[in-house]
Amino acid sequence: MKKQNMEDSATGFPVVVIEKGVPVTTSLMVAKYFKKQHRHVLRSIRNIECSDEFRLRNFGQTVVTRKNPSGGADIPSEAYTMTKDGFMFLAMGFTGKDAALWKERFINTFNLMAEQIRSNQMDLWKKMQELVAREVESKVKASFGSHLMLQRKREIPRFETEYEKLSCLIQP
Repeated sequence: MKKQNMEDSATGFPVVVIEKGVPVTTSLMVAKYFKKQHRHVLRSIRNIECSDEFRLRNFGQTVVTRKNPSGGADIPSEAYTMTKDGFMFLAMGFTGKDAALWKERFINTFNLMAEQIRSNQMDLWKKMQELVAREVESKVKASFGSHLMLQRKREIPRFETEYEKLSCLIQP
């Protein structure tokens, strides 16, 4: 189990965070926005009739800290993180006008987070392409003379360092 503290946003929109490159929310957020008791949401997740593969891919058991209603120290509490697919599978059973509104808001928030991840990945790939272009240009220049070859030798460590950093960021 992984411990995390996931606070509600001030915007009134569902909280979706990036965990290991994947947008997720928690059973606590689902309970809050769908006005359900958290224990009932936990029960629904445990009783979902899906394959083990789907469950493992889309639901993760975790521990969250919640405020103590009596004002004492925060309380560790069992919860689940869930992907968009896990959320949709769970929320299919929620009905009513308010439930429809929150399903839509959660889905929109998941989509927004996924788009931000894609955009960030594209920026990193663009930087990698620019780095490769600069390195090729440096190699071509080095072939024209000894002065430029010396400059190329100085540039190689910078290219290697930058390449390593970008490779680490690009890899999920």
